[in-house]
Amino acid sequence: MTDAPVVTDGAASIRPLSVVMPVYNEAAVIGGVLAEVAREVLDLVPGSELVVVDDCSTDDTAAALASAAAADPRIRVITNAVNAGHGISVRRGLDAARGEWLFQIDSDGQVDLAQFAGFWQVREGNDLLMGVRVVRHDPRHRLILTRCTRVIVSSLALHWVRDANVPFKLFRAGLFRHLAPRMPSDTFAPSIMLALGSVRAGARVAEFEIRHLPRTHGQSTLRVLRLARAVARSGWQTLRFSLGRMPKYR
Repeated sequence: MTDAPVVTDGAASIRPLSVVMPVYNEAAVIGGVLAEVAREVLDLVPGSELVVVDDCSTDDTAAALASAAAADPRIRVITNAVNAGHGISVRRGLDAARGEWLFQIDSDGQVDLAQFAGFWQVREGNDLLMGVRVVRHDPRHRLILTRCTRVIVSSLALHWVRDANVPFKLFRAGLFRHLAPRMPSDTFAPSIMLALGSVRAGARVAEFEIRHLPRTHGQSTLRVLRLARAVARSGWQTLRFSLGRMPKYR
């Protein structure tokens, strides 16, 4: 498959694709996830990179990441100075990415990355391609959070958005840069703002159903007692983000 080459601009290399993945305490699965990213994404797109943001993991995740980065120059690891949370880690990875296209995923191994090839093939006719997890393998509180997000985002966007916070988004870096100035640096859910902002800005958005997989090791870091606070914080930030005029993309 022929893709755009890496272009050097002096300070950094512009790459055709950057995969952005936050990680926290995923030592049990991270080796397999990194291998899957390399096989299903990086090998498919020559010149691409994987930007991993380690949110101060306390298990053996950091050692696994260091070993993987030493063995594969396409992997770049950024470590937060303090445990900052998922959203801030996602935003930091997106800011550091050098790709013309950005692919945002999580590190828990719950999405089948073999589906990426189909997204990549149809990217040119779109600005944002989002997966939709039709059959979910998550605890009830996460399903509740997804339903709340669907209602909030769709209401603010005046457009039905099925899975705004899905960790399977492929989008143009230019679209992210267009929306980023409106996203607070401490955004709880930048992925949600990306989905909402893209619709409001008139970007070409497409949704495709994807396979969601059961979690094989560990457990979600979002507990039931945090759910109300998460919904309130994300909802308030998303409401503020949506207020006012959203400049049109393109």
